[in-house]
Amino acid sequence: MNYSDLQLNTDLKDSLNALERGNRMPHAFIISGGSESERKTLAEHLSAWAVCGSDKNRPCGSCKNCQNAFERAHSDIYYAKSSGKTKIYKADELKWIVADASIKPNQADRKVYVFEECDKRLPEISQNILLKTIEEPPQDILFILTCENSKTMLETIRSRATTLNLGYEKEQNEEYVELAEEILRGILSSSELELLKATYKLSDRFSAIQTLDTVVDILGDGLSMQSGFEPSDNTAVAELLCGKLTKSQFLALIEITISAKQKINQNVSLELLSTWLCSQYRKTVW
Repeated sequence: MNYSDLQLNTDLKDSLNALERGNRMPHAFIISGGSESERKTLAEHLSAWAVCGSDKNRPCGSCKNCQNAFERAHSDIYYAKSSGKTKIYKADELKWIVADASIKPNQADRKVYVFEECDKRLPEISQNILLKTIEEPPQDILFILTCENSKTMLETIRSRATTLNLGYEKEQNEEYVELAEEILRGILSSSELELLKATYKLSDRFSAIQTLDTVVDILGDGLSMQSGFEPSDNTAVAELLCGKLTKSQFLALIEITISAKQKINQNVSLELLSTWLCSQYRKTVW
């Protein structure tokens, strides 16, 4: 594989070269870690490789297919379109991609579908729409999914894709941690308004699930501290909770939060969910 000015570590280059030499290039890549710019660059490079007209040293960078690929103007390379304020890939877009994947390429030997920043744009419900196509892909298809952390992808998708880790995978999005801590402080606050304001910041389904996952993690840390174990993370807020809540309250709050996540997957209104959460949290603690 031709890497030109692409900066990759030796292990990644060796892995890609071995796949190419053995004619074992996968039908799906997950590009994780590194910076957003690095993920974007590698996705473009692999897209160009997939459509390059050269018989060797691909992507050559000079053929028309490569030029169009690097300009994001190739008819056989499709970048999934996000929409709305939340910039997620909606169901209609994904259903169109699934249908389009069965149509033969126009100019190249392969069709490529690129999904960028899946952490933020591809919630679990949308991943499920893609799942069958990734499990049983048509011939001559390449899916490329980029994300900060590959663990945000369904295990069923990860098991059918080759993950290229560009470096450190951020374990927790700071925004989710901050909002989770705000919600937990709101639970302890004497003012119900503080909690209501925090829960109303659960503005889209994907970030809401990630935030509530973090709420559960912090509650679990607090419960561990109360039982005499060292917490894994979030010690400041967990310690605050530990001094205020009983074991039964910890368990009840965890159960409520898990139930809220299930409601999100059932497409409940987030405004109604926020009101329900506030009510259930307050009822448990006060």
